[in-house]
Amino acid sequence: IAAESSSMICEYLNRLLLKNNDKRQTVGDGRYKRQTIHALAYLIWKERVVYDIKYKHSDRLMHQIFECIRKDRDEEDSVPEVVAEVIKSFVELNSLTESKHQLYIEEFEKPYLNKTRQYYERESAAVIANGSISQYMKAACERLEQEVTRNKKYCDESSHNTTIKECETQYIAVHQSRIHSEFESMISSEKFEGVNPLLEIFERYITNIGQELIARMGNSIAKDPREYVESLMDHHVKYMNLCHKVFINDPAFVAAVDKAFRTIVNDVNTNPLALAPEVLARYCDVMLKKTHKGSWSEQEVEEKLNRMIILFKYIDDKDVYQKFYSRMLAKRLIYGNSASHEAEASMISRLKSSCGVEYTSKLQKMFTDITISSDINSSFADFAKRNPMSASTVDFSILVLTAGAWPLTQASTTEFQLPTELERNVSHFSTFYNGHHSGRKLTWLWHLSKADVKLNYLDKRYEFSVSLHQLGVLLLFNNADTYSFKDIREHTGLSEQELRRPMIDLTVFLVIPVGTLQDETQINLNMNFTNKRNKIKVSSSLQAETPQENDATRKAVDEDRKLYLQASIVRVMKSRKTLMHNLLVKEVIDQAKDRFNPSIPMIKKCIEQLLDKQYLKRTKENKDKYVYVE
Repeated sequence: IAAESSSMICEYLNRLLLKNNDKRQTVGDGRYKRQTIHALAYLIWKERVVYDIKYKHSDRLMHQIFECIRKDRDEEDSVPEVVAEVIKSFVELNSLTESKHQLYIEEFEKPYLNKTRQYYERESAAVIANGSISQYMKAACERLEQEVTRNKKYCDESSHNTTIKECETQYIAVHQSRIHSEFESMISSEKFEGVNPLLEIFERYITNIGQELIARMGNSIAKDPREYVESLMDHHVKYMNLCHKVFINDPAFVAAVDKAFRTIVNDVNTNPLALAPEVLARYCDVMLKKTHKGSWSEQEVEEKLNRMIILFKYIDDKDVYQKFYSRMLAKRLIYGNSASHEAEASMISRLKSSCGVEYTSKLQKMFTDITISSDINSSFADFAKRNPMSASTVDFSILVLTAGAWPLTQASTTEFQLPTELERNVSHFSTFYNGHHSGRKLTWLWHLSKADVKLNYLDKRYEFSVSLHQLGVLLLFNNADTYSFKDIREHTGLSEQELRRPMIDLTVFLVIPVGTLQDETQINLNMNFTNKRNKIKVSSSLQAETPQENDATRKAVDEDRKLYLQASIVRVMKSRKTLMHNLLVKEVIDQAKDRFNPSIPMIKKCIEQLLDKQYLKRTKENKDKYVYVE
């Protein structure tokens, strides 16, 4: 209530200052002029309290703060909340300057790290001298956990890693040789009673640190997956190295790291945006895209993807990763955005090694289609040379994609009216392809096609890379300078929804009134268009991920899971003929666990569906017992 009242008073006084702007007088000197009440209060606090106490009273303020934190570490006394507020004020005091953390670092962080070093240097020496190595390591893990909590309470976010590192240095690195020798002796003597509690603390500590990392990232995960993935990769390397150096690669401690990371990457509560399967797929997309070529060397990309696959192995829902990765790979191949086909093939090989041939069969088929399409284009070019009437009127190449392998091959719900300039090419290719592949049906996917078009009506020549839908709109302006939105819809055959998004990107050289597009909205050719570049890519936004696509991918995962579970149930029952409900559920979970963690309700629903389809039936004696229907 007090804080709320203070805030309201400050807001009221600020409004008074704004109303009396012309009457405002300098208070003291120019530094106080035109300050808000909030900023003025901080300035007075800085000069009259922080600096006065520092220089006139032997820095009693900081001495009291550090003494409170020491008592907290010694569990002598609880620290008043005002201590955290004072520390926070050191950041706020410089919040409007470029060196935001300068005062905080000089007044608090540096001496705090020094005090932390001295404190844990003394304590760790005393603990290791007076107890067993298991007691020491237990104390070390507990202290590190406490320090993580203490950091959140008192320190600015910028200090968290350095403070924890100082604790780890004093408790682990300084005494590494002693820990190593005694721990090796304890393992060889099979004194496990002191190890199990230590393993639990070690696992919990790694988990807490990882979850704190993810929580701090907030919304940035949605914008760029690199921080999430690379922070966790560094976190993993750090504690695997600790297992190697301190615990001599003992399998129990390596397993504790594995358990911790399985918890971290599958946790959806710490940060709702940290959906590991989706984030890892987007990370791979960033690494393998041509747009980022040059940011890293080929060797660096390989190293990053090798480390990423370690995190991938901890994911429970590998089918989600597969679905998102498959869609992003399809876009890279269709739009020619892959930085390197060798890097793409290498990534698929990693996934194949981790999850088996079936997991990557569709991904591999995509690559095969791209290679075959190259051969088909060459054959079509030879066919056109032998048949002059089939020669292309424009440069023309195609990709023939296997419908079951590609995730983007769902045809448009409306019939796109192909521009007359392309009708001859499409007709001749269809004749050529059908002549070589009888029994196959070509479904043209205009929404995935793209084109390069030259603008010749301006003084400067421009070349635009556009989607085929956008090309259909642009070619209309060869015949007139103005069309209504309704006219464009009728000429292209696109629905209103399908046309809106391409039209938005065309505002660079079409004059489209601001606001919602209506049937009567008039759209004009921009006769004053100018740009520094000669080549402009307009279709890039159509290749970007959209929330609607992500939602559709998640729904597709759910549908695939239902089919997978139904197939698993039928396989089990066909083999066993008769089985109790609980045993059936257990066997289905065992079959599915390498792809995803199925929920019990989902399995029950799939069993009910198979009962309705008469693949199974219940026995008369026991409703929890199923029989396979031959």
